[in-house]
Amino acid sequence: MAKIAFVDDDKEIRESLSIKLSKMLRKSGSTLEVIDIFPFQDFAYYFPWIEENDICVIILDERLFNGRENGKGPVKYRGSELVRALRERFKDMPIYTLSAYTADDDLQHEFNEFDSIIRKRDFADKNKASKYVEIIIRASQRYLKENEKELSTYDELTRKVASGQSDEDDIQRLQALQTKLHLPMMDSLKDRNTWLDEYESQVNSLNDIKRILEEKIKKINEQ
Repeated sequence: MAKIAFVDDDKEIRESLSIKLSKMLRKSGSTLEVIDIFPFQDFAYYFPWIEENDICVIILDERLFNGRENGKGPVKYRGSELVRALRERFKDMPIYTLSAYTADDDLQHEFNEFDSIIRKRDFADKNKASKYVEIIIRASQRYLKENEKELSTYDELTRKVASGQSDEDDIQRLQALQTKLHLPMMDSLKDRNTWLDEYESQVNSLNDIKRILEEKIKKINEQ
């Protein structure tokens, strides 16, 4: 199930916002789920967590460095620093910041890395929050559909390489998609025999991913 994730060092605020957003999503008919976490100590932990939990939207607090929780923290980074690290891998994922300090210099400096900077007081307002929820739902739909499209292109290019009908441009596009989608890289994309040996297992994995994405998109579109 596709999920929206809150990352905040304040447990009370984090859980309160998660409950509120969950209720609003259910009211809108969305099948998106909401989870929340205390920030990880290191950026590297976010990447497997995002993939393992089917995260399609992230909402960050800017001042992540104040809180402690269950012996963890405080972390040594801001939300604006975290989003920059996340963009190295998840360039198109919708990422928002929810902050009471929207004029913060560091936050403004990384403005372009966020899909939007949301004031906490606006999110507390029922009417304004509803508009943001609609925006977040649409953003999640676009993100999931784009992933499905890229996987289809990857499948098409893989077939061309396996059949020996690819050119240099196809190989470069395939390498770019492998990097973006974090799919296994072959030692030699030009080696047809290598591709033929690995092709079946690659396609099976790809079809599983496509099926999951199609199910997620179908559920979201049914809202």
